[in-house]
Amino acid sequence: MALGQPFRLGFLLHLDGDLPPARAYRQAIELFVAAEELGYDSGWVIHRHFRQGKEHVSSPLVLLAAIAEHTRRIRLGTGVYVLPLEDPLKVAEDAATLDELSGGRLELGVGSGPFPGAWEAFGKDLADRHRLWDVAVGRLHEILDGSPVNTFGEVLHPPGSGVRQRLWQATTSDPRHAHAAAAAAGKAGDGLQLSRATTWRGGTLREAQQRNADWIDTYLAAFDDPVRAPRVQVSRAVYPHHDRDEAIRLVTPGVRRWQSWLPAAAGPGVSSGGRAASSAGLSVASPAGLSVASPAGLSVADYLRADHALLGPPEIIAAALSEDPALERITDLLVSFVPGVPALGEHLRLLTTTARDLAPRLGWRPA
Repeated sequence: MALGQPFRLGFLLHLDGDLPPARAYRQAIELFVAAEELGYDSGWVIHRHFRQGKEHVSSPLVLLAAIAEHTRRIRLGTGVYVLPLEDPLKVAEDAATLDELSGGRLELGVGSGPFPGAWEAFGKDLADRHRLWDVAVGRLHEILDGSPVNTFGEVLHPPGSGVRQRLWQATTSDPRHAHAAAAAAGKAGDGLQLSRATTWRGGTLREAQQRNADWIDTYLAAFDDPVRAPRVQVSRAVYPHHDRDEAIRLVTPGVRRWQSWLPAAAGPGVSSGGRAASSAGLSVASPAGLSVASPAGLSVADYLRADHALLGPPEIIAAALSEDPALERITDLLVSFVPGVPALGEHLRLLTTTARDLAPRLGWRPA
């Protein structure tokens, strides 16, 4: 049941609960401390402006700096920092400073971000996102590599060589650009970040997973760096619980919350799976052909089938993950507990169950 090669285990933190921001940030620190004690290799935070997606994290590097002061080993990642809306020089300065404060633990993941409202607020044209992304990431590379930033010959301080070694690019899920984006990450010697395999864009779960695997092939074929080794991170949504029905009950409020804003991002014509593999104790779809107008109109069960969150006993989730073709050559597995919005106690249980019962079945061992 183990995956094909050793991998690092990370968790993606969604701070999307209905809490005051200060309390949410304190809970984030507590969760990272717990994850470090459980042996997780890394923890990653979302970047969202204006509570888009119900998130509290508009300044991920500030939050990670606070977390760094309470941890010693666990790596600190952004999943992902919305780079085209920022000045790459300022991002590099903040990232290099955090890297120094944390003892070289920053894993800087950058991407272009999905929310039109953020692009409008920052005065950027979403239709031009791919060009602006290319410009921004190219500039970030130059700065972190130590190129002069002005005619005086001044360079980034603190130096960004460590951050450059641990830079990740999140590929777009747009099939028209995904292969080129994966190849660009490989040519730059950056890590490749892939989001969850869902069928919101149409097709079956296996087709979505295979798209991830194809992008990994493109990345590895293009990778050309004599110093850095390829790094591939794939994200999967899990909710390990010995009682599948109870797991569905626990994530139902989160499903309803996500349905309240997802249609605007997903649009009409969403395709989902059909029959759930309930006999195996897991909420996951088999190839079928249910077509719906909008995620808002789905039942909880149909939403979970379309989203392909893996709910159920750890051994059943592990079996499903071991059959995922995109996980065959990963270096990093990133788990998230969406669409659930777990309270602190439940979040700690999920971290614990994943580290002690789920991930070891895939061959992971705690740090």
